Amino acid sequence: MTWYISEGQTVYLIDKSAGHTFKKSNFQAIMLVKNIVKQGLLLRNAGAMSRAAYHAGGHHQHSTMNDLPVPAGDWKEQYSQQNTKYNVILIAGVLVLAGTIGFVKSSGLVYFNYSPPKDLD
Repeated sequence: MTWYISEGQTVYLIDKSAGHTFKKSNFQAIMLVKNIVKQGLLLRNAGAMSRAAYHAGGHHQHSTMNDLPVPAGDWKEQYSQQNTKYNVILIAGVLVLAGTIGFVKSSGLVYFNYSPPKDLD
């Protein structure tokens, strides 16, 4: 349990469980160092833990080509259905782009500068 005692501008932290008293700035520095050390230990062990998880002891069945999914059905039918869907999306996108360009041109918000400017003289 931590207690805060304020004496003017100085704040003291009293850790009742460990019997320590620190100024707040010192306590924050100590906690920062503790966290950095703890994270370093966790990172150091992370590699060993992942290697241990990867090697499961060799009591597993090895994968073979027979474990892969086997295609079924007519590929041409599925291909044509997907291609039809993608063509509809493409045509819709082109129509939206053309409509947007037409709207912007007709509204006068943008001048496209089709030709070089004429002399102002």
